[in-house]
Amino acid sequence: VIAQEIVKKFGRYTPVRQWQYLDYLELLTENVPEDAAPQGSRYDYQISIFGKEFQEKIFKQKWFIVGCGALGCEYLKGFALMGMGVKGGVIHVTDMDRIEVSNLNRQFLFRKDNVGHAKSVCASDAARLMNPEVNINTFETAVGPSTENVFDDEFWASLDGVCNALDNVEARKYTDSKIVFHGKPLLESGTLGAKANCEVILPHLTRSYREYKDVVQEDTIPMCTLRNFPHIIEHCIEWSRAQFTEVFEDPPKDLNTLIKDKDGFFQTLTKEGGVVAQLEKLEHVKELYDKAVSISFENCVRMAFDSFIHQYRDRIKNLIHAFPEDAEKTDPDSGAKLGKFWSGSKKFPRSAEFDIDDPLHLEYVYTVSNLYAYMYNLDSVEDLNKFKDILRSLNLKAKDWAPSKHLVKQLEAEVEAESKKKKEATIPTDHEDLVQLKELKSYLQSADVSKLKPLQPAAFEKDDDFNFHIDFITSCSNLRAWNYHIKPASRHQCKMIAGKIIPALATTTAMITGVVQMELYKYLKGLPKKNYCCGYFHLGTADFQLFEPDSPVKAQEVYDVLEMATVKPVPPGFTVWDKVVVDKGDLTVQQFVDLFPSIHHGVIVKSLFLANPSEEEVKHGVQPLYLSFPIGTQKELIEKNINTSLIKAYVDLYGPLKSSGQKYVMLDGSFESEDGDPVKIPTVQYVFRK
Repeated sequence: VIAQEIVKKFGRYTPVRQWQYLDYLELLTENVPEDAAPQGSRYDYQISIFGKEFQEKIFKQKWFIVGCGALGCEYLKGFALMGMGVKGGVIHVTDMDRIEVSNLNRQFLFRKDNVGHAKSVCASDAARLMNPEVNINTFETAVGPSTENVFDDEFWASLDGVCNALDNVEARKYTDSKIVFHGKPLLESGTLGAKANCEVILPHLTRSYREYKDVVQEDTIPMCTLRNFPHIIEHCIEWSRAQFTEVFEDPPKDLNTLIKDKDGFFQTLTKEGGVVAQLEKLEHVKELYDKAVSISFENCVRMAFDSFIHQYRDRIKNLIHAFPEDAEKTDPDSGAKLGKFWSGSKKFPRSAEFDIDDPLHLEYVYTVSNLYAYMYNLDSVEDLNKFKDILRSLNLKAKDWAPSKHLVKQLEAEVEAESKKKKEATIPTDHEDLVQLKELKSYLQSADVSKLKPLQPAAFEKDDDFNFHIDFITSCSNLRAWNYHIKPASRHQCKMIAGKIIPALATTTAMITGVVQMELYKYLKGLPKKNYCCGYFHLGTADFQLFEPDSPVKAQEVYDVLEMATVKPVPPGFTVWDKVVVDKGDLTVQQFVDLFPSIHHGVIVKSLFLANPSEEEVKHGVQPLYLSFPIGTQKELIEKNINTSLIKAYVDLYGPLKSSGQKYVMLDGSFESEDGDPVKIPTVQYVFRK
């Protein structure tokens, strides 16, 4: 706080008006603890306040610091100096990022010779120098669904608490889901320039992170702007991030589905939306299939070159064809002319012709080629000169441009949707589209996929500097910016925006981590909820607000329009911290349904599904494990499941378990009371083995 006041000397921000006072008297007892005498140890100052017994408790704590950047460095330093994890305890710390020069101005456990090395390793080494007694377990692994083989249930259950030091909302939500499930406390904090906030999340006493309404809300950019009319670099970067998903994540997953279950692929295709959406999906899958039959790195280069021509030449030429430079806006209802189309924020674009000697063009084809190589399980070509030789030897030439009827139709529909302020465009279909769709379906249905190896979908990761992800975003964004006469962005700026990284100041970080560590003392002392404080701070305006954490949201009775009845919670007022545990061993679906009323307040199961399906699973439709009144094609599925082991039916419907040692699955569904009234209950944890 004082350091920030010094900055204000130079005219930036509002200084504190004369006096700022903060105390934590609730941590003190009326009398000095009987065991507060000096022990001749480095912890004597702490012992003199809280006593030796409390210090022994700190020694034995097992906490997990998730992230080791600006916040994580401060937490690791503070925890180590407290003596956490010294005798019988441990501090787990993870961060997969590497140290960059720009980190050194605010991540104070790092030095210049650490640049390029793992953050978690260097920070742990620095903390051990401060306190050689501390036991630190270091990981270089991201925390998320893909690493549950590392951070498994036994790991989370072994912890006394978790301290988030993250820079994005999705990772925070994931750790929040874990601490809620395992009933652990979470110390949460974040910074944005001179602003900071912190939340203390306590099992069954406070809201979870997801329940706080003012969690970072992300602005959404209209899709038409992203696709056709960007006017600031942020639009180009957001579009590039979407392109990454649409090219390197979704299509390989779709082809893998075709390889694994051709019938299932075409069954789910009809749920993709209209004819146009299905056409786009099949075209992507066909392209990947055709190349997979005889894949080579040279073919990856050809695909990258075609991508450049499609996105930066043909797409732009089609846009100009649909809306020439002298085009005028018209009222969608009356048809009246409203002035020039290319005006205001709409920038008239220019198309690109590939030039191997243009560094930006070369960088795009280089990164896309290597991403395709990863997709097809091929070795990458990282030497740019060697890559350039390969590209030159292929002597690739673009076909002459001709207007695309399909793309022009799509552009016109999107512009019309924009003028009517619709979120999505409705693209009209014609006989030609239907014929093309039929031909694509026939082609892929007859395709021999038996010898194809599954592809590797990319999972966007901003912190790996060698996976080409940020390189793709940078070259893709800057080519788009060139098309629209927008100032290009640096690689760092692209990483910040595409990775949704939140900037930090050293002063703000030091202040908020100090506040959070005081809340940790409260938790270790077992103080009641009224003594805890969440906080919002703005060092720039000298705004300091502390307030008691909100209680968890309790389930309420609610009228359900579909049920045409009031749905009651069972038990009344349950919260996100509650769950129904069914621990009766390996049951059939029928046995599970029969046993359930005796386990949870007489509640009867009406339907049963997996809990918390992914967006992809929801998109393709989630099949039921059980329905009390199946209809149509569901009857055969339910008859098959009813006397089958529930976990076998689960795997058959939803895919393999996350690990061979997994002991439970989470279930959801619809339920009713003994009187036949609809009810809602906490998520069900089905434990099928010990």
